[in-house]
Amino acid sequence: MTNILNLPGVIVKNKKQTGETLIFAVISENKTAFCPRCGQASHRLHQNQGIMVRDLPISNQEVILRVTRRRFKCENCQKPFSKTLNLVETKKSFSRRYAESITKQVIHSDINNVAKNK
Repeated sequence: MTNILNLPGVIVKNKKQTGETLIFAVISENKTAFCPRCGQASHRLHQNQGIMVRDLPISNQEVILRVTRRRFKCENCQKPFSKTLNLVETKKSFSRRYAESITKQVIHSDINNVAKNK
């Protein structure tokens, strides 16, 4: 499953199909994160938070990624922080590559046609 999505640094934990939608539960393969305040590497998991992210379709089926966003607690400064994910911007509900795909479609068409196809 991990190879099908082709998302570097991400492991697919499981897949579920609901109608025309595929839902992939994914997690970052890195077990360590660096504190943005002091730069110290941390292995100390503080909590997990799940977010839903829209991704590129597969075989005309909508794809949703259920991403586990890990929060760590810095072992040096004792402050909690979230690990940044390369596949999604902060506070966005769609993947970077989904946004790039929509942008390319709008460049070659118009926003009304693109919206009808989504």
